[in-house]
Amino acid sequence: MTHLRIGYSTCPNDTYIFAGLPGSEDDSPFTFDPVLADVETLNGWALEKRLDITKLSFFAFGKVREQYALLHAGGALGRGCGPVIVSRPGTDLRELENGIIAAPGNLTTARLLLTLYLKKEPQFKQMVFSEIMPAVCEGKADFGLVIHEGRFTYQDHNLQILLDLGEWWEQETGYPIPLGGIAIRRDLGENMAREVDRCIRTSLNIARNGSEHVTNYVMFHAQEMIPRVVQQHIDLYVNRFSEDLGEEGREAILFLMDQAERAGRVKPCSLPLMAY
Repeated sequence: MTHLRIGYSTCPNDTYIFAGLPGSEDDSPFTFDPVLADVETLNGWALEKRLDITKLSFFAFGKVREQYALLHAGGALGRGCGPVIVSRPGTDLRELENGIIAAPGNLTTARLLLTLYLKKEPQFKQMVFSEIMPAVCEGKADFGLVIHEGRFTYQDHNLQILLDLGEWWEQETGYPIPLGGIAIRRDLGENMAREVDRCIRTSLNIARNGSEHVTNYVMFHAQEMIPRVVQQHIDLYVNRFSEDLGEEGREAILFLMDQAERAGRVKPCSLPLMAY
């Protein structure tokens, strides 16, 4: 029996996509051991090559391309879904260059995008994503770099969106915004990668068919998110790129990698982007 450790986050888009993967209780010769953690933890583990398959930010992927290649299914790309900069009302965007920015982990694509936007490394103050908006609201940071469900809840903290980095990216490049992908160890080979992709697509179809197991799994891991926000999260981040990156998705990722290389944020890599 093939036994693989797969890492993904507790975010609703990930738990929705991966809830239906074969496990040890299934009558399948191919099983997964899920390891759930926040994305920045997964990014760090990817540097250590700890997992066979893992969700990771594309910024982190740029740093592990020698060891991992991308799968076609399960990723997070799209339009209108990029990270945003939030601030207290009345703040001027011109203050962003020298302001203190509460932000998620070092290897998140959100950080890379803001660095590319400003053409320099900003003054980041690292925080758990759930602490970012309260910190801005309380004046502990000038700005917040917000991802995921923060797009739907910033008004609850009396904050405004000052800059939509996804919108900026789309206008500048014409590409959808590549946020995170599913990577597999290169040494597992092409045949294994194809089979894992097949399993992910099967799991996604189970979710789309309205599985009660999937719904319960998503809500169990959604922590304090209300059902409306959970559904908004899934509707935004689970899209056609989740089933297959396609040519457009691959081109967007390659362009992001090129920009990251030019900015000196990742090293060049001559290996193929995809696992097969």
